[in-house]
Amino acid sequence: MECKVHFCRMENGVTVHSGEKERTLEWIHEGLLRVYEKKNSENLVHLNYRRGPVDFHAWEENGQVMMTAGAYAIMVDENLVLHITKDGKEYFEEYEGRDTTIYETDKEFDLAKLEGHTTAESLADFKTQINVRLFDDRDRLYGLGDKAAHLNRRDYEYISWNTDDPTEHNETYKSLYKSINYLLVNHHGTEYYGMFYPSSYKCVFNLGRYSKKFFYIGSKQGEHDYFLFLGDSPKEITANYTELVGRPLFTTRKMLGYHQSRWSYDEKEMQEIRAKSKEYGLPLDYIHLDIDYMDHYKVYTVSDSYLSDLRALSESFAEDGIGLITIMDPAVKAEEGYPLYDELTKQGGFAKKDGEDYINVVWPGESKYPDYFKPDTAAYLTKVTKEFVEKYLLEGIWCDMNEPASFRGPLPDDVEFSDGTNTYYHDEVHNLYAEYMARCVAAAFEEENRRPTVITRAAFATTSPFTTSWNGDNQSLWEHLGVSLPQVMTMNLCGFAVNGVDIGGFGNEAAKELVIRWLEANVFSPFFRNHSAKNTRYQEPYAFDEETLRIYRKFLQLRYDFLPYLYDLLRDANAEGVPMYRPLFYDYPADERVKELNDEVMVGSYVLLAPVVRQGERSRLVYLPEGSWIDYFTGKEYQGGQEYIVPMSLAETGVFVKAGAMLPMFRNVCHIRKQELTALHLYLAPWAEGEELRESSYIHYEDDGTSLDYKKGVYNEYEFKRTAECVTMHMLHHGYKTDYKTLVLHADGTEVSVPFAEELNIPLKD
Repeated sequence: MECKVHFCRMENGVTVHSGEKERTLEWIHEGLLRVYEKKNSENLVHLNYRRGPVDFHAWEENGQVMMTAGAYAIMVDENLVLHITKDGKEYFEEYEGRDTTIYETDKEFDLAKLEGHTTAESLADFKTQINVRLFDDRDRLYGLGDKAAHLNRRDYEYISWNTDDPTEHNETYKSLYKSINYLLVNHHGTEYYGMFYPSSYKCVFNLGRYSKKFFYIGSKQGEHDYFLFLGDSPKEITANYTELVGRPLFTTRKMLGYHQSRWSYDEKEMQEIRAKSKEYGLPLDYIHLDIDYMDHYKVYTVSDSYLSDLRALSESFAEDGIGLITIMDPAVKAEEGYPLYDELTKQGGFAKKDGEDYINVVWPGESKYPDYFKPDTAAYLTKVTKEFVEKYLLEGIWCDMNEPASFRGPLPDDVEFSDGTNTYYHDEVHNLYAEYMARCVAAAFEEENRRPTVITRAAFATTSPFTTSWNGDNQSLWEHLGVSLPQVMTMNLCGFAVNGVDIGGFGNEAAKELVIRWLEANVFSPFFRNHSAKNTRYQEPYAFDEETLRIYRKFLQLRYDFLPYLYDLLRDANAEGVPMYRPLFYDYPADERVKELNDEVMVGSYVLLAPVVRQGERSRLVYLPEGSWIDYFTGKEYQGGQEYIVPMSLAETGVFVKAGAMLPMFRNVCHIRKQELTALHLYLAPWAEGEELRESSYIHYEDDGTSLDYKKGVYNEYEFKRTAECVTMHMLHHGYKTDYKTLVLHADGTEVSVPFAEELNIPLKD
């Protein structure tokens, strides 16, 4: 039979031809395949390629092009549609059919038509439409970042377009602050693959809402181009994905501490927070200053009438271990005589439209948008940031309103930005604007050999190497508490390790029970901040009553006890792309009972969090996966693979540790600073009852927690091994003068304390 398609072999793939059409299959390495008709531009979207040899074979057969590589067999048919099997079973398949013509529906909801909404259908004007087969109703789709939904995004539609919307987010919201074009797909029970669409243009992800037969990615400007991550498990696929888009930022150890914030604290309130935290023994590492600290909302200024002396304030708070983080928006007030505005005007450093600087309205009034894509402008703003941080002894910068937000309508698509050589328009750079701002701010820290302490609201998929993040303006609603867990888990799957939500909710009025349950449910959330809006109830730990204060202190202390473990997880996220805070299916990919479990979290491999997230509940159903689990608070053992009704009073949450695990900890720490971190504690979870082979190991990481010196090998790694008879410690890497003076073992209610040394062998009593 004469072949209807032909191919040309390349060193790392094939280009398949059919008439006037062609498609290229390019192997990046054995776990990453790029499929494209034309590549999306990478002038602004920076990807990291680990090229690796792939042993593949390609040939023409029965009018098709065939290719094999390891367990995968790939077929491209006469219509250039891709089919992949793995070990002879269906694995991935593009979808082609008459039903792939997409019609978009608009509805009118004005009051006069409530009894019969009118609808209008129009043909979707997609330049590119990538259709992927859904094998059956059990296919699950995860990913896409901060969308306020469940873990499984199946049957919803989302739009990648960074959007500042402060109303009450729910699962129907198509766009939020971040655009992360990554999906992790589970089908046939145990099979997983990942997809990444590398275009910064607005695009649509319709995940089976339009048709049960397929999901699609539609773009009016992006190219037909996607990366396919192949592997046996979510762990393997996630590692390959984060390697491509960039590993998460290894931020400071202190960043994992507790942040207290409000729009906005004045100086008296900040002093009260410091005094009461000390009085009540409440751990605290940061206070955030929202927009009111600025002079008329002009960025890189401080209002003398609002703060008497910000530098002196920073010095004073630092003495108590508390750092100050200031908010920073991108928009610059259009005001002659304002030095930043004058200098950027002189440099031509603002975005333009029709040959003039583009003006919109944000907090300062009429404002212009810095062109962070222009190297000279970015370098200047890095310099300004560095000088601002140094002048006021700030410990971090919080980047907000960087979607970019605007009050006088959205920025037109044809607003111009430039990299100094090429001109780009807003429709292409909108989803990248926040990243380039974060890069600029992060560089100010890196130039001083400091790890960036940067927080962003908006982001693209490639933003995580430069910043931490939070998920925007949530509300004091039980529904938003419930969605906080899948939000942060999903962000971690998408490579944003230090991510979180505003504890207690940013908008509306927070009730006592809600604040307590929110704290308990997010106690291990990598970014850990209580934040509330102007004209809402204050929700600091002491703002309610004695019971709230007591419970709040208990769980803040629990958080700080676990900080060495969380820091180890952050190191793993940065080095290997392992999510810190993840859904149970990441660790138990074959367990059907965890595939859509939204209210339980794996914190690393050894800790499972199962909090109460519903009003009025004083117990909850907890599912524990395979193995044996120990209730951290009671010591009770549970057998995995089963469900249990576990009592949880208002002062309790569910924390379960794998039997036999070892966890590094602190005790009685209120601030993350060296003088308080001299004793390393090691919690030894009880062995599973009847377990004959009693062995476990753990690798603990230590460095200065602040500098970039770890990149030069200035760190320590310790390997702990445990048997029924003893715990040993061996130094795997020695590059840092340790801060530890004591090692304290905690097992079965007893403590064993020994001087810290490079090699240890500590007998355990039976």
